[in-house]
Order: sequence, then C-alpha cells, then structure tokens
Amino acid sequence: MRLSLRLKLSLLIASLLVVTVLLVSGFLLHAQQRRLTDEMRKRGLTIAQNLAAGARTALLTEDDLGLQLLIRDVARDPDIVYVAVTDADGKLIGHSDLARLGRRLQRPGAVPLGDAVLVQTLSLDGRADVIDVSVPLVFRQIRVGAAYVGFDQDGIVQAVADARTRAVGITLAMLAVGVGGAAGLAATLARPIVRLTQGTRAVAAGDFSVALPVTSRDELGALTGAFNDMTRSLREKEMITRAFSRYVAREVVDEILKDPEQIALTGERRDVTVLFCDIREFTRTAATLSPEEVVELLNDFYGLMIETTFKHDGTLDKFLGDGVMAVFGAPLYRPDHPLMAAQTALAMQAGVRELSARRIAAGKTPLAIGIGLNAGEVVAGTVGTDARMEYTVIGDSVNLAARLESRARAGQVLVTAETYARLGGAVDGRPLGRLDMRDKAWLEVWELQGVEAS
Repeated sequence: MRLSLRLKLSLLIASLLVVTVLLVSGFLLHAQQRRLTDEMRKRGLTIAQNLAAGARTALLTEDDLGLQLLIRDVARDPDIVYVAVTDADGKLIGHSDLARLGRRLQRPGAVPLGDAVLVQTLSLDGRADVIDVSVPLVFRQIRVGAAYVGFDQDGIVQAVADARTRAVGITLAMLAVGVGGAAGLAATLARPIVRLTQGTRAVAAGDFSVALPVTSRDELGALTGAFNDMTRSLREKEMITRAFSRYVAREVVDEILKDPEQIALTGERRDVTVLFCDIREFTRTAATLSPEEVVELLNDFYGLMIETTFKHDGTLDKFLGDGVMAVFGAPLYRPDHPLMAAQTALAMQAGVRELSARRIAAGKTPLAIGIGLNAGEVVAGTVGTDARMEYTVIGDSVNLAARLESRARAGQVLVTAETYARLGGAVDGRPLGRLDMRDKAWLEVWELQGVEAS
C-alpha cells in the first residue's frame, strides 16, 4: 500500500505524540501513586507510634477501658482498616473489632515483628494491599506487647484512578490538537518536497525554465535554492548547446560537453582543414530575381551546406553572403579532418547538382558552386568582445583556402598538392598544374573528383 509523504509524516508525528503523552502520563501517575503511598506510610507510622505510646501505658496499668477508647479514637480515621494491640504472648487485648478480643493475632504471610518498627503490605480479610504498621511495645528493654494499625489503600487507588481519568481526557484533547497540528506540519513539510518532485519531473522532461519559490531558510529552503541553481545551470548549458549546435553537429556538441577540458576556445595553434564554398555568378543571378526569390535560393543553399557540414562533423564558421566557411578538426580535434573536409566538399557539389535539377524542374534558376579547401596550421579560438564573440580560425592556411575557392570554377573542388597528399589516396583527383596564388606565388593544385572505391 502506497502512502503519501504527508500521511506518513502525520502518522509519525501523531504516533510520537501519543507515545510521549502516554509515557509522561504513566510516569506522572506512577509518581503520584508512590507519593501518596509514602505519605500514607508516614501518616500511618505517626498514628501507630502515638497509639503505641498510649497502649504501652494502658497495658502496664491494666487499663483495658482506656486502651479500648484509645483504639476506638484511632479507628475513626476512614482510611484505617483495623487497630490491634497484643500482649507479650501475642494475644489480642485490644482490637477495633471487639469480637476478636482474647484470640491470638493471625496474619498469614506477614513478616514477624522484631525489635524495630515494621511497615509492610499485606492481604487480610479479602482486602488487597493493606499497609500494615507494626510497633513493638517495650518497657525498660522488655517487650510487653505490640500495636498494629492497618491502612486501606482504596483512597490511593481512587485518587490514582481519578488522576488517570483526567490524564485520559487531557491525552485525548492533546491527541486531537496534536493530530491537527501534525497534519498541518506534515503538509508544510511535504509541500516543498512535492514541489521539488514536480520540478524534477519537469526538468527530466526537458523543461529547464522551472524556478521554485524558496519559502523557508531551513534545509528544505537550501535544497530548493540548490535545485533552482541546478535548473539555471542546466538552462544555461542548454542555451549554449543550442547556440553551438547552429555551428557544429549535435554529435560534436555532445562530445565536447562530455569532456570540455579536451578543447580550448581561448586561442591555440591547431592543425585543421578549412573549406570555403561560394555560389558562382550569384550577383548576376540575383539581379534577375525578386527579393523573395533571392532569399529562397539562399535558404535552400544554406540549408544544404549546413546539413552536409554537420553530417561530416564539421564546424560552420560563418556565412559569407552567398558563401560559407567551415572548419574540420576544431574545436574537437579529429586526425582525419582532411578526409572529412574532402568528403564534405564532394557531397556539397553532389547536393547542389540535385538541388539545381529540382529547381530547373520547378522552372527556377539553377545554381552552381565552387569550393576550395586547405589543410594546415591555424590559430583557433574565440575572438571579439564581451558583447559579441565568435569561434573562428585565422592564418595563412585560411587565406589559401579562400584563394583556392576564388579560382575554382562551377562544380570544382580545388586543394593544394600538400593537402591532396594528406588524403592518402582515399579521394580521386587530377592535377591541374601550377596556379598563381598571388602572394603564395605558384602552387601545385589538384581537383577532387570522387571518393576512391575500396
């Protein structure tokens, strides 16, 4: 059976309250009974000693009438069950019940009286728990008799019963108040826990906008505050992930977030492959199209470029009007980044050919692209200001890739001879000879033509 936390707390608090009240009540009742018994013992001892003093005198003077009057006066106390005086032989010479005179005193189970006052509890004449006070009568160190006084404990039992009745009433009243208080306290304690449970479920479902109110300054308040800090951190992480996913494949983002220390975004020298892609004759084509058609063409182009780049775990560095720049091997390093870039470039060309075919079939203007890529050392990291920053790569290798793209004709993918050599024959290509790369003078250039069949 599943019980709610509120009910569990209510039952626990109510149970603790009941046990506490019962223990306290039992302790107080026991203490009261012991106190009343001690008081009765003291009172009985005083009465018995006074009786013994008068009885000794009456016994020595053989004043039977005076002894009986003394016994009658003592027996008037409602708590006294019996009063008895015996001679040295144990024969009753005075008793609150005159019919017992002349008999020997019979007290089954009683401890025999010695030379000192004796107080004990007996069961006599059908009465339970009679407090018996026995006092020896001694004259000049000679025992001449004994005096006995029995006290009924019914008064004590009745007083304890009355106190128990009052305690039960108080217990029930406290229990009613306690159960109500326990339910209120349990609800107060359970409320933030329920909110935390609901918030945790919302976070598990992907809602990182959850913010719970901190209603106390205790441990639950601290836990709620820590939960809010956690959701805030998760929300910021998700925002970073979404923003980063616009530039690199989601798989790359997940890999980076698994071990952020493996990448450096502050600036470092890295061996990467840079890819530039540009639409050929875009200015002339755009002049013949409406603004809406230009935007549609660019959206189709960018969508294809982004999807292809992410498919091969590349990083989209930036848009360049009618072109894009992508990086392979940063921020997450991959030793095969030249091959990744080459496969991306060839897939881009194939994708553009299919896109142009669809546009021609729809009566729209086709498009063609030229691509240049180059592998080499660059400086990679975040650049900009606190207000605007971006992750990028800079260096001669980047510039050379841009120049290769500018020399590529529609449908071509151009690479340097050094970059082609790093492909290890995994991609088909043909040499184009030495081309003028401006400040790089003449460089051996290759055109990629397809992936080598394995």
